[in-house]
Amino acid sequence: MTAIAPPPLDELDITSESLYDDRGGYPWADWDRMRAEDPVHWYQRPGYEPFWSLTRYEDIAWVARNPELYSCRERVAVETPDEVDSWETERERRGQVYGHRPDHAPGLGFMDAPMHRQLRQVMYPSFTPKALAAQELRLSALAKTYVDDFVRLLDTNGTADVAHQLSARLPLAAIFDLLGVPDSDWDTLFGLHQATAAAFHKDFAHQDGQDATATFLRAMMELDAYMSELVRKRMADGGGNGTDMLSRLAAATVNDEPLAFHDISYQLFNLLQAGNGTTRNAIAGGIKALLENPDQLRLLVDHPELVDSAVEEILRWTSVAVVMTRTATQDTELGGKRIRRGDTVATWFPAANRDPVAFPDPYRFDITRTPNRHFAFGGFGEHRCIGANLAKLELRVMFRALLPLLPRLRLEGESKMLILRLLMAEYVTLPVSRVR
Repeated sequence: MTAIAPPPLDELDITSESLYDDRGGYPWADWDRMRAEDPVHWYQRPGYEPFWSLTRYEDIAWVARNPELYSCRERVAVETPDEVDSWETERERRGQVYGHRPDHAPGLGFMDAPMHRQLRQVMYPSFTPKALAAQELRLSALAKTYVDDFVRLLDTNGTADVAHQLSARLPLAAIFDLLGVPDSDWDTLFGLHQATAAAFHKDFAHQDGQDATATFLRAMMELDAYMSELVRKRMADGGGNGTDMLSRLAAATVNDEPLAFHDISYQLFNLLQAGNGTTRNAIAGGIKALLENPDQLRLLVDHPELVDSAVEEILRWTSVAVVMTRTATQDTELGGKRIRRGDTVATWFPAANRDPVAFPDPYRFDITRTPNRHFAFGGFGEHRCIGANLAKLELRVMFRALLPLLPRLRLEGESKMLILRLLMAEYVTLPVSRVR
């Protein structure tokens, strides 16, 4: 029988979001092929702005370590022309509303030095080892509470959904605590954030017969109103003597000027989205990975001291952050290819996390893997996620709380995952039941 030749690289499709749904995962085989045959590949397909597609660990690490050559100011996502136009329109709208230039950076992720470095220094004290150590006991207690609540759901209903009823609560609680949000408001904000995250999921039960857009907009308006009032209160007293993140931002000066309302608000919403998304979905994906690899689950239960390395492997394995783009600031060379000033470079983090040069036997889930220098938080350099160590702390305390329960769980039915604008993997459903 004549073997069927694989399609040319120029015909591979790694950007259609529907493919991620239909495959139930990522296009691993296509990324592997690109890495082997053309790791710096000019990707030009109908419906997408063309870009250089990077799938090799060393190239992606180079881009991360050289922000002066690869800027994040213009865009951070792989986008269609419509999405580019929509984003430019939104930036112009924000500029008109808040009185700043349309190219004003809407958060750390869109900033280059020196502004990025200065603002990061303002926020960093909330993420020091000392600050995180002070949070560990509180987060551990919250994790146990949320796991106990989940067990009661299992006992009552027989099944429960990790994605909606467990994994989201601790990451949001950690962010609320970081921002100094009063505990009495947490439940309301949990509900609103769940509505924004779930509004476009296929199985979302819309409230009061509202469609997805109406549900999303209603929740976003309520969240925006609450957070805006919180920012105004902190700014009114200049941050007071508070040590929470919001108070630090309200009291800060950058270039001898206090931060404007919109700058603080942008950081707030970025923290809520980025600080919650990676951790929430890594918890869900980690539970799934352990239940699908019972040998590794048994090893973790027998040796709970492996939680730290298990968390690192969960982050590598789940690779929740999918792609980040940068714009070349000058003509340069990468992987033997000429990158011209203004070209977009897309760094596929999951592909880097399965590069066999960096990770021997990369398709094996191994909670003892070391070293494990994965790209879960944007890799290395000054744009590495500022909250990476907080996220790891949340994962550690959550999986410690889950250890007595995990051996008594099994996956129930079919889990579903979608990709949000190719930026983030989102678990839509992950049902589990108790083993009797």
